[in-house]
This record gives sequence, C-alpha cells and structure tokens, in this order.
Amino acid sequence: MREICGKSHGKLILMGEHSVVYGQPSIALPFRAVTIQVTLEPAGNYSYLFSDIYEGPVEEAPKKLDALVGLFNRLRHDFLSSHDHFLIKVNSNIPVERGLGSSAALSVAFIRAFFNYLGKDLSNEVLLDYADFAETISHGTPSGLDARVTAYNQPLYFKKEEAAQPFHFHTPYWLVIADTGISGNTKQTVRNVRDAYESPFASRQIATQKTIKNLGLLTTDLTQALKTPQPSLEKLAKLINAAQHDLTALQVSSPELSWGIDYMRQHGAVAAKLTGGGGGGCYYALVPDRQTGEKLIQALADSPSACQSWLMPFSSESNTSEKE
Repeated sequence: MREICGKSHGKLILMGEHSVVYGQPSIALPFRAVTIQVTLEPAGNYSYLFSDIYEGPVEEAPKKLDALVGLFNRLRHDFLSSHDHFLIKVNSNIPVERGLGSSAALSVAFIRAFFNYLGKDLSNEVLLDYADFAETISHGTPSGLDARVTAYNQPLYFKKEEAAQPFHFHTPYWLVIADTGISGNTKQTVRNVRDAYESPFASRQIATQKTIKNLGLLTTDLTQALKTPQPSLEKLAKLINAAQHDLTALQVSSPELSWGIDYMRQHGAVAAKLTGGGGGGCYYALVPDRQTGEKLIQALADSPSACQSWLMPFSSESNTSEKE
C-alpha cells in the first residue's frame, strides 16, 4: 500500500511578535532542531489520525486540531472527494503551543504530504494559500509569518501585505532557546492585544499603539544592526532586552517567562526575550560564544525554569538549506 510523507520544521521569531499583525516588520529564523513529518496512507471507510496528542477518527479530533481537520477537508474538497479516506500519521518533536510554530509546521507538512500523494507540483503560492487558511483557524488573525518561514525554509524579514524577504546576516554569537513547558495561547494573546489596541479607553489604546510602533522601530534597528559587517553584541543585547520590555508592557509575557528570562541573564546571557505569542511557551537568550551557551544550557538543566533547551549559532548561514 502506498505511503506518502511531507516534512517541515519549527520557527524562531527574533523580534516583531504581535506588532507584525499591525504592519510592523518582523524577523524570524527556521528552527530545525525541532521537526515534524506527516505520513498519508489510503484507507477504507473512514479517516484515522495517529499523533502524540490524539489518536482516533479524524471527525472526532479535539478542538486543538480544528486547523488540521479543516485543512484536510478543504484539500479533499478541492482535489478528491469526501469519500476518500486516509490514515494520517504525525511524528513530531515540536513542542505544541510554545511559540515555535507547531501549527504552521503541521499544516505545511500535511500540505506537502497531500500534494506528494497526488503527484502534483506544489508552488510556494499554493502552499501558503492553504497554510494561511489553516493558520486562520488556529490563530484567528495570523500575520502569516510562521507559515512563510516554514515554507521558504530560510530566515525572513517580513511585513504583512508585503512579499517576505530573505534575510542574510552573520554574527559570532549564539542563541539559547528554552521551553517553559507551559502552553501559550497565541489566539488569546493576539485577541487581548487587539482589544487593547482598539480599546474604548483612550489611555489604553494610545499606550498599546505606541508600544506596537516602538516594537516596529526596534525590529528595524535590529535589522540594520545585523546587516553591519561586525554586529555589536552590546547593541543587539540592548534591542532584544528593550523588545522584551515592550512585550511585557503588552501583557503577553507571563510569570514563568519572566523568571526564565531573568535566570538566563543571571547565567551568562547578555539579553533574553520571549519568542512567539507569549502567555507561556518559549524564550531565547543571546550569548557571546558557544562556550557560554553550553554553560547556560547546563544551568537551565539544573533549574525548573526550562523543561528543555537548545543551542544554535546566531547566523543566517546556519539557517539556510534546501526545501524539505
């Protein structure tokens, strides 16, 4: 029996969370330390899903899988029929609801698997159309950044309603990424920021809009700083810490994120901030070299502030590869 698969990986937002929804720039990297594979196999009278978070008939999947179910039904409608059924197997080590793009990665891997099953070529335009459809189910008002970083498989400078641009830079520094182990809720934090951005209370509305604009300015400054031949560690640190300050002001951070970020700064990090929608999930630190990063990884292993962590070079050269 024919078995077809599609692959994808996570993403790491350097800067621009939430503000990207309002037309401000954002920078994100592929995060290949965490990956996902979706396998499709033709089935008989019903479709069945095997995954870490659910195993059973697709039509009975829990609400957190609504995007996958909706995507599955739309693809069947567009290319096959509701009478075509599959065994869907999801093999993933991307932490779910932690800001690493698990929902977009699942959608992209599933779309790739589906088109591989059909034997059809898949353009980025078509891939992103379906991925954006699924992300809207997951997050309500997504920026589209997660899907594009995963689909293009390279670092991107992104602004909503504009074509994503490959972003090339090199530094000798390293990043440490840590997972609090607590799920965030991007859909809820996006909604909360939207409510504040459009608040009937002038003070809240103005403060939120100014913070969003400042996050955009910080992202622009980070972009310019990274494009210099020898990016200043002090400059990068200042910008990253300032972005975390603004995200805290938007109330999308959380006690566990703040604790983990402070812990990183106390153990060798020159800067740290949350990544993704917030309200839980992951955070990252900037460190001057690999040795410091390895020591920080060990410190995190000895602390309850992180359930797992990863180390990666802070360079686009280490985050560029062929399509999955």
